[in-house]
Amino acid sequence: MRALRFTGRGLWIALLLLGHGLVWFVGWLALLLSFRGKAARQAWFGRRLAALLIGLGATFVKVGQIMSTRPDLFPPHIIGALTRLQDDVGAFAWRHVERAFREDFGKGPDELFARFDRTPVASASVAQVHKAELADGTPVAVKVRRPGLPDLVAFDLTVMRLVARVIALVPSARLLAPVESVDEFGRAIRAQIDLSIEAGNNARFAKNFASDPDVAFPRLHPALCSPRVLTMDFITGAKVLDAPRAQGADATRLAKIGFRTLLQMVFADGFVHADLHPGNILVDRDAKVVLLDLGLTAELDERARRAFAMSFASWAAGDGKTMAKLMAEFSPSAKVRDYAAYEADVIAFVGRYLGKALGEVQVSTVALDMMNILRTHRVRVNATYTMCNVAIAVTEGIGKQLDPDLDLMREALPFFATLKAAGRL
Repeated sequence: MRALRFTGRGLWIALLLLGHGLVWFVGWLALLLSFRGKAARQAWFGRRLAALLIGLGATFVKVGQIMSTRPDLFPPHIIGALTRLQDDVGAFAWRHVERAFREDFGKGPDELFARFDRTPVASASVAQVHKAELADGTPVAVKVRRPGLPDLVAFDLTVMRLVARVIALVPSARLLAPVESVDEFGRAIRAQIDLSIEAGNNARFAKNFASDPDVAFPRLHPALCSPRVLTMDFITGAKVLDAPRAQGADATRLAKIGFRTLLQMVFADGFVHADLHPGNILVDRDAKVVLLDLGLTAELDERARRAFAMSFASWAAGDGKTMAKLMAEFSPSAKVRDYAAYEADVIAFVGRYLGKALGEVQVSTVALDMMNILRTHRVRVNATYTMCNVAIAVTEGIGKQLDPDLDLMREALPFFATLKAAGRL
């Protein structure tokens, strides 16, 4: 039955590829004949790619979401389409929840909790979340992985790798390292479907921010955690962008906390929440900023952390020459062909954003702007650097909506001065 199921899955993937390919070609031809221009054709391709990934299901949607964090590999029209991907799907049956608990803990959820709501409060491609209550009355959120997900992900990743091998036969596409990229995306997806990894990430973040009174992470209940079940305190609060209106929270304070948190993750700890967006940031009743959904992370070793911190500090200080030098030195690619042109582009990039308040900057384009320069000059960067850059851009975007007059580059300088004084730069 399993072989038959995956044979059917393979045929369905092939049909979707063929069908969406034909739709794209007809639309592309129509745009070409109507002289709509290259931008219109690129936007059409981005929309069709996003629709294809949605049709292919959970694994492909997750890959698309991870692809959207890699502006060093993909052009803006693809990144823009993929950032809008959502993985909200229908709930799975209660019997699968009960089976997961009995196999992992030896008891059903009704025996382990004083109360367990059978209807989930949220349902996504990897897991769904139920609200429950412990014996002592503590309200908790219980995240349960979808049934059969590891086998499905393994099959889908095999299909993606085969497609990537075909794409790699095209010389111009080989520069994107398609097979290596699929392997990298696969590692990220496998980390997200093993909820014990998310539990470990949670504990590590909590330790890193133990001395920060403004930042918190949901408290875990380890006895009720496993690779497919994660039990944590239920957080009551408002999403960060809604908190000023709903709770009367200080918007400027929230923007500063968010950016300070990101700076510590990237440049002090080298351990970064790589799925930061407004839905994963809550403000609780104590006005603390609480970060959720900790499955996807990026990690920098000490050498990489120091290099990235020095590069970003150069940007914050308006030193484009040093920033260009650092990025070139730490690139795994060959020597930059035209270093003078590359350096001039980086200096111009720094000049475009130096000293401007957030309200004057299209923050969503900052990371893409830098990655376009690197892609133009064939300067490849560590994937972790790219994920960190995207996290910084997203955090800036949230800050812009909270307080458009806040200059986050100015906020960053004292942080880097502290790192330098501590000998960490």
